[in-house]
Formats: sequence, C-alpha cells, structure tokens
Amino acid sequence: MEHARQVHDKYYETADTMLARMPLAVAFQNKTGVPKVYGAAGFASVWILLVFFNIGAPLLVNLVGFGYAAYATVGAIESPGKEDDTQWLAYWVVFGLFNVAEYFAGFLLYWFPFYYVAKLAFLVWLMLPATRGAERLYHTGVRPIMLNIANRRAPAPNTTAAAAPTAPAAAAAANGPTSSSTTATNLKSE
Repeated sequence: MEHARQVHDKYYETADTMLARMPLAVAFQNKTGVPKVYGAAGFASVWILLVFFNIGAPLLVNLVGFGYAAYATVGAIESPGKEDDTQWLAYWVVFGLFNVAEYFAGFLLYWFPFYYVAKLAFLVWLMLPATRGAERLYHTGVRPIMLNIANRRAPAPNTTAAAAPTAPAAAAAANGPTSSSTTATNLKSE
C-alpha cells in the first residue's frame, strides 16, 4: 500500500505542476475547493465514458484531434526549437490522411464496436511526446509512399541528349525557331 501511495504522490505532483500553468484549472480549484488534479481526472473520466458509450463520440474525439493538436502546434510555432515543429507537422499530415481515409470508409467503420475508443487511443498515441507516434508513422509509412509517388511523376533526366548536341541541332538552335521545312533545308545544306 505504501508503494501505491508513493506512485500516487509522484503523479499527483507532476499533474499539479502542469495544471498550475493553466488558468482555467486554477480558477476551477479556487471556485470549487476541489484540487485541480482531481477536477482534471474527473473531466477526463467523464470524457472517456462518453466516448466509450458512443455519446457524442465523433465530436469529442475530433475535439481532441483538432483542439489539443492546434493548441500544441501554436506552442511549437512560438518556441525557438525546430524539433517540436517537426512532430506537429508530421501529426497534421498523418491526421489529414487518416481523416480522408475515415471519410471514405465511414460506412464500414460504423459497424466496428468501440471504433471511437480506438480512434481516441490512436490520436493520443500520435500526439504524445513520449511515443512520437506521428513522426514514427510519417517516416515508416507516409513518407516512403509519397516519395514513391513523386519519383513516378518526375521525368527522368535525359543526360545523353543534353550533354552533347549534334552539329545540325546546334545550328538549328542558333538560327532560332523555324518551320520544319526550313529546318530540313538547313540540314541538307550542311
């Protein structure tokens, strides 16, 4: 039991320190007298239960996907480092592709029980700095596919033709644009 108390105190202090930076959490504690950590835990529990029982789950899950991610992205843009920018750019790419796929597969996903619970867990996994799921998925899945598509569309450079133009082609280029009969005449006269 003593170990459980130590774990509780450790996480309580960490959460309390994080929530102390949020004016809404501090105001909640001042108005209700309930510690902000317990208020946040209660709010999160109600949120998860609503998602679990599919009561407004699409809205609630997308609020997590858009809301927190937008807040963290603004923080990343304003920070001096680049590492968090990469995490959130990767998140938005993966999140966008996921939403497009979900739009087309929505009629099938409706039949999967606890789909929104799984989606919430997936989005949290993408966002968490400890897992850096968005970067991992971007580098292992999205990036190779996009590079493959880009390489198929880009024309291959023609190094042999550009390296040494033939004398008739050089003469035709020097004379400027001409009709095909004039070009043929120039080639015969050389």
